[in-house]
Amino acid sequence: MKILTRHIMGEYIKIYFLSLVSLEAIYLVIDSVEKIKSFLAHHAPWSLMGEFFAWRSIEVGFRVIPMSALLATILALGIASKNHEITAIRAAGISLGKATFPIVLFGALLSLIELLLNLWVVPHAYQTTDVIMEERINQGSGWSGEVRRNVWFRHGSREIFRIAKIEQGGTRLDTVTIYHKSPKADLQWTIEAKTLLYENGGWVFHDGVRTLFHKDGTLSSESFATLPFPLDRRPADFFIRKTHLSHLTYAELSRTIDLLKANGLPHKNFTVLRDGVLAFPAASFLMVLFAIPFGIREGRQVGIARGFGVALMLSLSYWTLYSMGLALGRGGVIPPLLAAWFANLVVLAVGLGLLSSVNRV
Repeated sequence: MKILTRHIMGEYIKIYFLSLVSLEAIYLVIDSVEKIKSFLAHHAPWSLMGEFFAWRSIEVGFRVIPMSALLATILALGIASKNHEITAIRAAGISLGKATFPIVLFGALLSLIELLLNLWVVPHAYQTTDVIMEERINQGSGWSGEVRRNVWFRHGSREIFRIAKIEQGGTRLDTVTIYHKSPKADLQWTIEAKTLLYENGGWVFHDGVRTLFHKDGTLSSESFATLPFPLDRRPADFFIRKTHLSHLTYAELSRTIDLLKANGLPHKNFTVLRDGVLAFPAASFLMVLFAIPFGIREGRQVGIARGFGVALMLSLSYWTLYSMGLALGRGGVIPPLLAAWFANLVVLAVGLGLLSSVNRV
């Protein structure tokens, strides 16, 4: 059995890495045609182009890992079937499930690697390529790094902020007003200040007036030069790059969800995407599970061209299911967790059904 495992995995790993490199190369060539036009139009240096495509290769590699596993499984088992190795394995009394179990374990390993990449490496790669394209190539035309004006937001359940202008990377807020209401929605006090500055890890009002609204209908005001305030925002929360939601890390999505929950704001989009960070890496394992029965059943008729076509069709089918699940979750039709795992559950059910019959082929 050890000899058989070494033989199967030796052939499989060679085909897998060949598939991975080939798919990534095809993707990068197609992607580079459009990007190079932008680089040349902005006279970008070659070193910057090299840095962009180095980070871009990480993104692309992450995307094609599941399809590479699918294609490698179909081709490897197809070659084994053509060479009558599948027949020999069955004649030796070894179940096909046991013979292909190392491939399933390899798929699980790929999913674990993808999970680690998706938690820490891939979002950084996305954000770095965004910075290179928008800040260093397009000179910031796609970013909100300039001054932001007339910003309103809730702080907790009883305070509303109005900020006339945000500057200096979010560390300076000009002409700030806070409206604090009672549990019965009556206005209790307001703060109007010239500036709210981020100093020594905290927020401090400068040159303002605090007004108290008493129950008897009167009010009293008190001026202040400085007044610390426990605002649960960081400068980065005000000075925002227009990063695509899918490019945020799991931690950033979780923090945003907590912030939205604390302010009573909708957070379904962020919750679905956060759950998707954990769900998508399972695709590699599921693609292997799904491809094993197909490779064994159709192996004799599957060549490289047909195998690529089948892998592409199945990958697109998975993406369609995955996108549909996310859309249903964003629309509130199904819970966010189910939305993120919808495609995986469908593929898992089909894959297990096909795999259970593999020994009867």
